[in-house]
Amino acid sequence: MKSSFGQTKKFFTFKTSLGLLFALIVIFYGLYEVRNYLSGPELSVLTPANGAIVKDSLIEVSGETKRIAKIEVDGRRVFANTAGQFATPLLLGYGYNIIKVEVSDQFGRRITKVLEVTLN
Repeated sequence: MKSSFGQTKKFFTFKTSLGLLFALIVIFYGLYEVRNYLSGPELSVLTPANGAIVKDSLIEVSGETKRIAKIEVDGRRVFANTAGQFATPLLLGYGYNIIKVEVSDQFGRRITKVLEVTLN
């Protein structure tokens, strides 16, 4: 009887190594593409500044968003352009005003920014 101990079996051949490398590249590329969905929505309100004191009762609330499905300013639906920028007019009452800007993505994750603005 011949013993198989003397024979070495190559487990990692060139084809196996190439296939493993290709599989790793596909997995890492998939994770790279999915990262935006995993990170959730982004919101940046540009105007008005939080704590601003304004003289005009009609102001513009504007900002930029990423990865959103819906934008609301004080409960009113606002739409963004293809670059993620939005702007909407808002009428303030005299004195202290609270403005709530809320965005949500398709998975229901929300970001809310509350701005305090005073009309003199």
